[in-house]
Amino acid sequence: MVKIEDLKRINMLKKVPDHLLEIISQEAQLNIYGEGTTLFAAGDDIDTFYMMIMGQVALRVPLNEDIDVILDLLQSGRSFGSSALMLGVMASYDAVCQETCEVITVYGPRMLELFESNKELAYHVMTGVAGQYKRTMDKRAGMIMKTLDEHPELRLRIKDIGQLTPVY
Repeated sequence: MVKIEDLKRINMLKKVPDHLLEIISQEAQLNIYGEGTTLFAAGDDIDTFYMMIMGQVALRVPLNEDIDVILDLLQSGRSFGSSALMLGVMASYDAVCQETCEVITVYGPRMLELFESNKELAYHVMTGVAGQYKRTMDKRAGMIMKTLDEHPELRLRIKDIGQLTPVY
């Protein structure tokens, strides 16, 4: 069980009413992971949804044994592993603690059961997930556009720049 006050620290849950946070709090666990802990790796089945209270987690894709691409560095208030809210989805990146992390976890299949019995809970959580996804995509699109501004030779090779910044 997790305190409602801790759940309110998670960005995507800030607008969720207390009576719904109470439901989540009954299912959630508070975990502490050490630096270097791999929470999941590319190819793993995702069955846990993670919400950061403290610490930093790198979402990364290893290109080879020497090079990793860091997709994001997540800190307090962020969440990840939303694929756990879908059945049978595998991770496409690694999630690795960069320092000691305090993380709230919820078992994805159990959340799906709660969504079936409480549509209001499903609505609020999925609205939060969608908002977080949009913010992430906007951030990535901005990074792409900045890279193209710094390398105009690349921009000239793109036929439809609108494909790089889709609207969801």
